[in-house]
Amino acid sequence: MTIFTTFWAYLAETQSKPLRVLHLTIALFVIVQIVNSNGVQLDALAQANASGMSLFFTWMHIVIGITLFLLSLSLTVYCLVRRGIKYFYPYLWGDFSQIRQDLKQMMNLGLPTASPKGLAACVQGLGLGALLLVVLSGLSWFILFRMDVPWATEVLGLHKTLTALIEVYIFAHGGMGILHLILSHYMKKRAR
Repeated sequence: MTIFTTFWAYLAETQSKPLRVLHLTIALFVIVQIVNSNGVQLDALAQANASGMSLFFTWMHIVIGITLFLLSLSLTVYCLVRRGIKYFYPYLWGDFSQIRQDLKQMMNLGLPTASPKGLAACVQGLGLGALLLVVLSGLSWFILFRMDVPWATEVLGLHKTLTALIEVYIFAHGGMGILHLILSHYMKKRAR
């Protein structure tokens, strides 16, 4: 099996095929957005006769950003309808019981499984929140910019700041997912 098919099968343990496709599409688009943001130049939008790569990357960023908004909204609604808000944010109700169990298992060098109200679910909830904040701030900036609202620049600054959240999240979440895959694969081989 290739790494991709192993990873795909690993995700299948907890996610339906449509959810896996949505999850990986969002991850891919976020990575593309991080990379292509270096080519974005807002001056290109203001110039009536602008052309070239800066205009291409700017519009690419905007179109993918709007697409990400729709995909992120779909993912969030799907997750919250399927699992409920307490599944991802139990700490808002003072419920730390599963988080404590997961941390205790990790302290004993164990690998906690994804469980309701657990560490993995809370991390997923934080990711949903960060993703929504980033895409909403980007969409808000675009609407305000197109309406020529003077404080659109402040919203753009907020969008850039919030983007740091999703950058940290995508690398941490992706890295932990890969580590979890490797460790669980290793543990299965050891158990045989």
